[in-house]
Amino acid sequence: MTTAGEPWQRLDVRLVYQALIRVALSLPLGVVGVTVGDDPVWPLVAGSCAGVLGALSTLVTWRTTRFRITGEQVEMHTGWLARRHRIVARDRIRTVDVSARLLQRVLRLRTVHIGSGDPGASFDLNGLRERQAAGLQLELMPGATPDRDPGEGTAIARFRHAWIPLNVISPWSVFAVAGPVFALHWALRPFGVDLFGAARGLLGGPLPGWAVAVALVVAYLAGTAVRAGAFIVENWGFTLLRDGGALVTRRGLLTTRTVQRADRRIRGIALDEPLLWRWLQLTRTRVLSTGQGAGGEAAVSDILPRTRLAEARELAPRILPDGARPLEAVLRRHPRGALTRRLGLALYGPALASGAGLLFTLSGAIPGRWWLLPLALIPVTVPLAVVAYRSLGHTVSGDYVVVRTGVFHRRTVALQRRAVIGWTASQSIFQRWGGRMTVGIPTGAGARHYEAPDMSVRQAVTFLTETAGALGPESP
Repeated sequence: MTTAGEPWQRLDVRLVYQALIRVALSLPLGVVGVTVGDDPVWPLVAGSCAGVLGALSTLVTWRTTRFRITGEQVEMHTGWLARRHRIVARDRIRTVDVSARLLQRVLRLRTVHIGSGDPGASFDLNGLRERQAAGLQLELMPGATPDRDPGEGTAIARFRHAWIPLNVISPWSVFAVAGPVFALHWALRPFGVDLFGAARGLLGGPLPGWAVAVALVVAYLAGTAVRAGAFIVENWGFTLLRDGGALVTRRGLLTTRTVQRADRRIRGIALDEPLLWRWLQLTRTRVLSTGQGAGGEAAVSDILPRTRLAEARELAPRILPDGARPLEAVLRRHPRGALTRRLGLALYGPALASGAGLLFTLSGAIPGRWWLLPLALIPVTVPLAVVAYRSLGHTVSGDYVVVRTGVFHRRTVALQRRAVIGWTASQSIFQRWGGRMTVGIPTGAGARHYEAPDMSVRQAVTFLTETAGALGPESP
């Protein structure tokens, strides 16, 4: 599959069988929706129509899609009314992921996603044979070894049952049940079934306060159970391993997915800690790879589910190709002026809002003492200012630049110095008065730009000096 005269290939014919099965499953649903009552049950009819239209779309995809792979590029053209022809140079391919839904697994079909870092240039080949998809992934993935058994490799992490509560307990769990309950209520209305009316009838009138509280508790527990089931289905059999020259992730129960990341494109690692997770010492781990920025296909950068911070730091050296431990380095604290600035914003912001409210009150536009309400935020904004200051930090650890920042979403980034393509140093008028500056780090990896705000000028000069020798152009 590497010659320039390679012929065009088609998707597997079993994609047609998949479409026929969808039609066979969808039509009875529509028949029930039309015949069960005096009036059509429109949710059932709509679901049946959606299934049939999806099957027709699958047939059109099978009939019109062609692809070929040469030594220089991958080509795909598809479409009936609107034709699309996409070409991706092989040296620009960043990811080749393989996934399979339940019906595809039954038919031994796979979907191959070829990612170039730009969603507009990436595309899916939906309907390849299992062996063909595996061979395609090994051939196109930079750093992979086609003659190596894809099941081999050095395991880094596997699914742990202890991850389940860490990923499912959330104050928003109640909505995992509330949404489906409301949907079921409206779906049953055409049949004359009123779920909420039945609940009021059982209690003999409007719901009392204790019943609402019990319902919320039950909904929260049920929502947590639903989230736990969804997490298990999505991450069952999770395996992170290093296979040849790539970092490979496999997961999924009903829909399986395999993602490969070439070691030669990995430039660092990042720990994301939202404010609520931080108190529980939880984090999400991401790898920083070239060609997968915030505007591209950043979803594949998640390397682990939500885990304990200590576990993520323990696994980081095994995730990084060079085995370095930059996340264990002691960070340098930023000057006190950074704390003063944040405390000032925490105090002056509510004070200015309150002053503006007072002007409206004196003019009669706002009645009463509503202008005092912004001042009630000060007991919240001041601790947040302290948290924001304590989140600041930076250092240089071996071949890595490490920066940490963020209050509601704290992020610790360890980036290889060779991935830094330049520096930006900026000062606001207040920073100039206080002798501080913000250092920006442009890079071709991850989010493409990271910042270390409110360094002292001396810290910034030292930081730049320690890393200046490693600067060089880095291809995204």
